[in-house]
Amino acid sequence: MKTKILGLLIALLPLLATSQENPTGKETPYIEVVGQGEMEIVPDQIYISFTLKERFEGKKKIELEDQEKEMKKKLMKLEIDLNDLQLADAASDFIKIKRKKPDVIASKDYLLKVSTTGTLARVFELLDEINAFNADIQRVDHSEIKKFRKEVKMLAVQEAKEKAGYLLSAIGEMVGKPLFIQERESYDEFQPMRKSAMMPMMAMDAAVQEEALPELSFQKIKLKYSVFARFAIK
Repeated sequence: MKTKILGLLIALLPLLATSQENPTGKETPYIEVVGQGEMEIVPDQIYISFTLKERFEGKKKIELEDQEKEMKKKLMKLEIDLNDLQLADAASDFIKIKRKKPDVIASKDYLLKVSTTGTLARVFELLDEINAFNADIQRVDHSEIKKFRKEVKMLAVQEAKEKAGYLLSAIGEMVGKPLFIQERESYDEFQPMRKSAMMPMMAMDAAVQEEALPELSFQKIKLKYSVFARFAIK
């Protein structure tokens, strides 16, 4: 008998919980919407990749170490922090190879971070001067990208509630508390200006360059996020 009573109580538990959540026994009416948030930001971190290689000028071999010293001196003249220069391949063992095989032409891949397109143009000019190879813009970013992503997601949730509100107002209803919010697939978009787009600027006549020309800029990074939301109808 006790076993039967216990089994009956267990069976009734879900019904009791449902009746407490919704005493009337009716389903909560709701509305489902998708909200989107967007923001465009100007990148303040531009990463340039390039390579230095040992080479011959006539019979004279231009050592890699000498090229690197020259590059660093020129970067310092541009007031670039050398802490923003790093090896693209931290595990490079070019020195070991060079010692074992003196005839091997050693090379090093670098990654340099700059913050403006003005500095970017001057760096590309410098890299041409020192005969660097494969100079290109690897990627762009922003130092506060995480903060901006959070803000855009908040905008998406706010937009979802606003959308639910004006849709319900068309039928004389009001939006209630959120019942469910789910982040959907999101992405960042950016198309950096390539080196080829900067060459005309660097090749301009010196007299023209002295004029106060507006600084070139990258296309902005576009952050776009969406959320799926369900709101109760009051």
